[in-house]
Amino acid sequence: RDRVSTQSTGEMISTTILTILISLIASTAYASTVSGLSSGGFMAVQFHVAFSSSCTGAGVVAGGPYYCAQGLLSNALFACMTSPASIVNSILMTAAKNFERDRLIDPLSNLAGSKVWLYSGSKDTTVVPGVMRKLEEFYAGLVPASNIASVFNIASEHAIVTNNYGNACAYKGSPYINNCNYDSVQQMFTHLYGSLNPATTPIAANLVVISQSKYTPNGATPSSLSLSNDGYAYIPTGCKSGGCKVHVAFHGCLQSVSQVGRAFIEHAGYNRWAESNNIVILYPQTVASSLLGNPNACWDWWGYGSKNYANKNGPQMVTVMNIVNSIESGAFFDSI
Repeated sequence: RDRVSTQSTGEMISTTILTILISLIASTAYASTVSGLSSGGFMAVQFHVAFSSSCTGAGVVAGGPYYCAQGLLSNALFACMTSPASIVNSILMTAAKNFERDRLIDPLSNLAGSKVWLYSGSKDTTVVPGVMRKLEEFYAGLVPASNIASVFNIASEHAIVTNNYGNACAYKGSPYINNCNYDSVQQMFTHLYGSLNPATTPIAANLVVISQSKYTPNGATPSSLSLSNDGYAYIPTGCKSGGCKVHVAFHGCLQSVSQVGRAFIEHAGYNRWAESNNIVILYPQTVASSLLGNPNACWDWWGYGSKNYANKNGPQMVTVMNIVNSIESGAFFDSI
């Protein structure tokens, strides 16, 4: 009887160890992070919340709470940009929980293990700082306080900020990259990933073009989704065969390649940290669409392209996730 009991205990221990190992593998496999400015910031939040099983962190610059627009352009233009007092996070959280219930987004409990870095320039007149405070409040209901870092004390306008490139810190205008003597990507990546190797000069040949049409859902043409035919990825020298971390960088409105060339891709500051730290940077691209009511090539964060824009069935969301999965599985590298 004792021998049988010992065997059962051993089996239980083995099963427990196996369960822990499977859990660890699942939690580390295909882990990505995201960031973005303005519409790209809202998109980063959507992506992070919807795909939290595999997206483990977000850096948000001048964005706002998940599902802030609630499918309405009027909300996007008013509450979610200049009137944060009109944002009711309890309503947005209820919407997120309903999406979770319907399995349209991953379990919100996953976010407890995420890290979030938030930036709002104190002089931002496009997405005022109060909107980012609402995002901070939204995340506080899901993410431990120790995992949230907020930077709201730099006098920058609406832009991603660097320490070596761009317009004056308080300037508002194209290409929406401002030199504030502050390396936002370094600070973001340090929070998301931990200590970093020193930045190095990126290698031009490591920037590759991606045919986004290969990754759209149901064979949709990119233009029908307000996406460009081409996206871009910076593949560090140490990542040519895969096996590296993946970070998605969403540009803002009026900041796509069709509008500012490769300014965001080459000068926002991602690639020099990516090269020295083996982080693949994916730069998906939108395109303006008068047909869809998107003249500024914004990411879909109010529903111009689909009622599912903020969940796992959103066409733009699916396209980007398909590319991420291809990179993380290694299939992507067979085509470059």
